[in-house]
Amino acid sequence: MSAKRLRINRDEGDSTTKVVVSLMLAIAAFGWAFAAAAYAHQKEGWRQESTNLTEADRYGIQYDKRFKDVGSFRRQSRASWKDFIWNAIRQVPNVVSVIVFNFQHRLWLIILFAVLEGGALFLGYVMSKID
Repeated sequence: MSAKRLRINRDEGDSTTKVVVSLMLAIAAFGWAFAAAAYAHQKEGWRQESTNLTEADRYGIQYDKRFKDVGSFRRQSRASWKDFIWNAIRQVPNVVSVIVFNFQHRLWLIILFAVLEGGALFLGYVMSKID
């Protein structure tokens, strides 16, 4: 009886570990993607053509150019998501430059993702204590 109970607890512990590791890897991947985006935007001019998003019509009323063609919003959001992910992959060879840039100019971003990683680790600790 106790051998069976020990095996169940070990399986649950493995499951908790897998969940926490998966969550931490996802947080790290998003952290890298945001850090790479910040670096590429500042140093390489990535996606800077969309900085002036408002313009005046013939009556002088300001409107947002992004909503001129509302039907393509989903298409544009998918393209932006793919561009975001591709930039994260493309910046892997520049790993040292991206890290140095973010520590110098975007320290809050590094701290934010470090806190999120710590929160995931704490969640794993709490989950292991509940089992």
